[in-house]
Amino acid sequence: MIEQKEPCNQLPKEIKPAFKELQVLKHLKDAKINKKFGFTAAYLFQLVFVLLFHQKNWFRLLESTKAESFPGKDSVYRFLNHTKFAWRQFLLSLSAATVQKVELLTSDNRVT
Repeated sequence: MIEQKEPCNQLPKEIKPAFKELQVLKHLKDAKINKKFGFTAAYLFQLVFVLLFHQKNWFRLLESTKAESFPGKDSVYRFLNHTKFAWRQFLLSLSAATVQKVELLTSDNRVT
């Protein structure tokens, strides 16, 4: 899964180009989603995001043999439910940037 020791090499190679192209972590910072202590917001977001592609939930991950290398469920739940984080702003800016990227590909003025 994701290793805390190597923050730059956390995503699978199939997902990393999309994260870089859409600048997902930049949108997280712009929405003021950050952590002052403990695990970084980027690490926690990537961890939860990658769980979807491994078809696991947080409970199953914590039951696995590598459970001690991941943050506890309380830190992830606090991250996801924090009232000061602007999740709507994050989703809006990310989706707007995604639509702009796709619009260039589907425009009538595109180079064929």
